[in-house]
Amino acid sequence: MAEDEPQVLKSSAKSHKPVVATANGDMGVDTAVLGPPSGDVDDSDDDADLAELKRVWRRDIRPRFEPEIRSDPILGSDGFISDRFLARFLNAERNAAGGRRRSQKSDTELVARTAQRLEETARFRKEYACTDFHKRGMARRLIMHASNAGACVYFGVTDLRTRAGIPVMIGRVTLMTDDSAPGWKPSDRMLPAQHLRAALFVVERAAHMLLSCGARAKGSYILDVGSYPTEEMARHKGTGRYWDADGAGSVEQPAAVLPHLAQHPTLSGLGVLKEALRLMERQYPETLHRVYFYRPGLAFRLVFNVFRLWVPTTTRERFVLVRPGQEHAHFFAPASAGGCDLERESTPRELGGYGPSLDGDRFLLKACERYDAEATL
Repeated sequence: MAEDEPQVLKSSAKSHKPVVATANGDMGVDTAVLGPPSGDVDDSDDDADLAELKRVWRRDIRPRFEPEIRSDPILGSDGFISDRFLARFLNAERNAAGGRRRSQKSDTELVARTAQRLEETARFRKEYACTDFHKRGMARRLIMHASNAGACVYFGVTDLRTRAGIPVMIGRVTLMTDDSAPGWKPSDRMLPAQHLRAALFVVERAAHMLLSCGARAKGSYILDVGSYPTEEMARHKGTGRYWDADGAGSVEQPAAVLPHLAQHPTLSGLGVLKEALRLMERQYPETLHRVYFYRPGLAFRLVFNVFRLWVPTTTRERFVLVRPGQEHAHFFAPASAGGCDLERESTPRELGGYGPSLDGDRFLLKACERYDAEATL
C-alpha cells in the first residue's frame, strides 16, 4: 500500500478558488472534483432513505434532546449543516452494507440502523458537551497546558487549502511522542483524558468546516511521522513548546477541562490512539478523503501495521504512506486521482512545497488562535 515507487501524474490545471459562501451554504467548493461513491447521497438529493431519515430524526429523536440540542451547531437546526451530517451517517451505513444505491423507495432497515446510530451520537454529544467546542476561548483552554495539562495536540487545521477550497489538517507526531527532544520536560507528557478531549475538539471543528464546504466535501490529513523538527524548534528555545504560551502545566495537580468519558483517564499507550480512532470513525463518519503519513520510518511502519487494523476496511483504504520524493504523486496530484490536490506554492516547505514554513510547532499556535477567532458561540 502506497509504498511503491512514485507514479508520475500530471498536476491539476485548476486554479485555487476563493472560499465564498453561496446561497445553499456551500463555501465555494468545487464538488465536481470530490465525486462521491455511486451510493452516496447529499442533502439535496431526491433520495427516499434520506427523506425518511430526516423525518425520523426530527419527529422521534431530536425532541428527546430538547432543549439543549438547540445550541448544537451541527445537530441543532433544520438547516443544511444538520442535513449534511445526517446524510454522512446514512452513507456510512450504506457503505457498510455494501454500497446500496439510492432509491425512490425507502429501505426500512437501513434507515432504522442509521437512526439508532444518530441517536447514539446525539447522546454522546450531550454527555461529552460537544457544543462547548464551539465557544469562543475554548480552543486556548483545551490546548494550553496551563488550563488543560497533558493535551499534547500535534495536529490542526491551518490556512492550507486544496485547489477546490477544502481545508487540510497538518500534524507532526514527534511533537508529542519524542521525549528525547531538546527541552522536553515532564509536564510535556501526554495525559489521556485531557489529550482526547483536546483532540476531539480539533476533529469537531474540522468536521464543522467540512460540512460548511459542501455536502460531499471530505478532508485530508497530512501527518509528518518523521524526525523531530530540531532546527525549527531551536528558533523558539527561549519560549519552549507552543502549548506553554500561558505557562507550563502542573505535574502534581494537572489542570483539566471537563467533561471526560469515564474510561479515558485509565487509557495508556496505543490504547489512546485506538480510542481516538474509534471516536472519529463513530462520531464523524464519511469526512475523510485521505490520511497521508509522511516520511515513515521503520519504527512507524511497524506500529502502522497494528493500528491500521483497528479501523474498517473503507477507512484503511484511505491511509497512504508517502516517502520524501513522492509528494508529486500524492500531495500535488488531483483529487480525482486520489491525491490531496494541493498547490505547491501554498504548501509548507517541510511538506515538499514552496509555501511558508510550519515553524516547528508554531503553526499549531496559529491554528489555536484561528479556532477562537472563528468560534460561533
